[in-house]
Amino acid sequence: MKRTVPSLAAAPVLALALIAPVHAAEAGQASPLIYVLSVRDVSSGGTKAISLQCAPAGGTHPRAEVACETIAEGGSITDAKGAGGDCPLIYDPVVATASGAEDYQREFPNDCVLESEKGAVFDF
Repeated sequence: MKRTVPSLAAAPVLALALIAPVHAAEAGQASPLIYVLSVRDVSSGGTKAISLQCAPAGGTHPRAEVACETIAEGGSITDAKGAGGDCPLIYDPVVATASGAEDYQREFPNDCVLESEKGAVFDF
């Protein structure tokens, strides 16, 4: 049986998030917004985590530019809006978490609802 250890899986991402602002400050630039984003599948306990940097867009997020635009348009992850849409009425809960530039945590009934409500921010 394969076991996922969430605390170890997110460690490299967290290390990147802590180092990046130091390099920006050394270069005399404004510090970028750094987020560590994770999605935990409540049923299996598995967690996936990435880093997102905004202003400028970057990190390990596969859709960093779109995710940063979504956050900027909403003013925060809390107020970020996805495109909406219909999702199946299947209860398979996930917990979306952000730390760093903003602290956020919320449970969604399934991945589809998460993406529908938060757009590209947690789409990884």
